[in-house]
Amino acid sequence: MSRRPAERRATGARHWDLLCALAAAAGVTALYAAAYVQRDALPAASGLIGHGIGIAGSVLMLLTATLYSLRKLRTDARWGSTAVWLKAHMVTGLLGPYMVLLHTAFAFRGLAGLTTLLMLVVVASGIVGRFIYTRLSRDAGGATRWRRALATWHLIHLPLTWALFAAAFVHVVAALSFATLQR
Repeated sequence: MSRRPAERRATGARHWDLLCALAAAAGVTALYAAAYVQRDALPAASGLIGHGIGIAGSVLMLLTATLYSLRKLRTDARWGSTAVWLKAHMVTGLLGPYMVLLHTAFAFRGLAGLTTLLMLVVVASGIVGRFIYTRLSRDAGGATRWRRALATWHLIHLPLTWALFAAAFVHVVAALSFATLQR
């Protein structure tokens, strides 16, 4: 039996965050692929394109970590619903790391490689958190169990996120220092 049009629209509206992240990732991939075709090689992580993508991805990740958290602290409805902010958090939480992954030019060595690995762990943790969150909103009978799971997830996800930002900060400082010392 097929779903009614209203149900199909509700499903599409429920997943607009993933669709936005996929569309934006497709756009970034097209730009990256064009740079690849033009050079006949992956853009270097230290080049203009690599740095640009890395900086933009890092800014998105910082926005991911800060804006949603700040919105949760505000009780004023003028800031919009937390549900919309959570969806935006998920879009930037997928797109930013993807852009940083492109920045690496798929070379995973040293501190940068460790930072990339930590970033992938944080993204995976975020996907687990989204799964738990959707179960919480759907399972009225087991809400206590899913609330505990979400609280436990939070205790893991937040420190991982801050460890990621600390490692990324060290990476940026080291990269800038080495670039300056090499001149």
